[in-house]
Amino acid sequence: MYVSLVERLNGIQDLPSIPNTLNKVLSELAKESSTPDTIETIIKEDPLLTAKLLQVANSPYYGMAGKISSIARAIVIMGFAEVRNLVVGVSLTTMVTGDLGFEEFKTKDLWLHSVAVATAANKLAQHIPGMDPEEVFTLGIMHDIGRFLQCLYFPNEMRELLKANNGIKNLYPAEEKAGIPHTEIGAYLAHRWKLSELFVEAIRYHHRPQGAGPYTAHASVLFLADQLCKKLQIGWHGEDVDNRLLIPKTLSLSQDIIKGVAIYMKEQKNEIERAWDEVLST
Repeated sequence: MYVSLVERLNGIQDLPSIPNTLNKVLSELAKESSTPDTIETIIKEDPLLTAKLLQVANSPYYGMAGKISSIARAIVIMGFAEVRNLVVGVSLTTMVTGDLGFEEFKTKDLWLHSVAVATAANKLAQHIPGMDPEEVFTLGIMHDIGRFLQCLYFPNEMRELLKANNGIKNLYPAEEKAGIPHTEIGAYLAHRWKLSELFVEAIRYHHRPQGAGPYTAHASVLFLADQLCKKLQIGWHGEDVDNRLLIPKTLSLSQDIIKGVAIYMKEQKNEIERAWDEVLST
């Protein structure tokens, strides 16, 4: 469907590579022999990542201000899963930090939205049998990665698209018509990074989860978390135009569970923003 887009992406020489530390951590986590010690060893090889990770870990959001002085200490106090999520989040959010050249898309706001979606998706996944909440967190961080590439590599088309569409409201259908949907660009990058088919398809279909086949549940979690965070206006939220919350039936989540996650995100909104503000500003 988007053959010409793939050809154009294939021709771009400087597309972002997967962050080295993140690649090592994800590879290590895939091993049955993975332990907190092996992950700590990998993280400590990256001083900048270590500093930023400890900065977030000591924020009021985690209630550990001043108590965490090392990755080992972070793992003991916060738990392996939470530190793993922080590694993923910090690694990816420091991958693109500059000005994207669009008033409609601020780098910091886009990443903050991704962090929020990852957090909400993680909370939702905890109530879905067979779904790995930490894997879903990574999906959430990556779900809009194509948005950054749109701005960086297709700026002229994006400006024309925004002008023709009168801004960013209801933007995704306009992207599809223009042949540069951020979902396809994000899926392309996930494939290029040699991530699993789950990542490729969940990113590709996070706006239309019914098309994700065997990965419908994961795409649906992203779809629901994306809506929640836009309605709560955490980070970038300009695209949302529907006051309704569309809940994919495939998730079989009760209203109480979804309401509980929404309340949690609303209560934690300011703390999430404060926790990531400095990292996303540098």
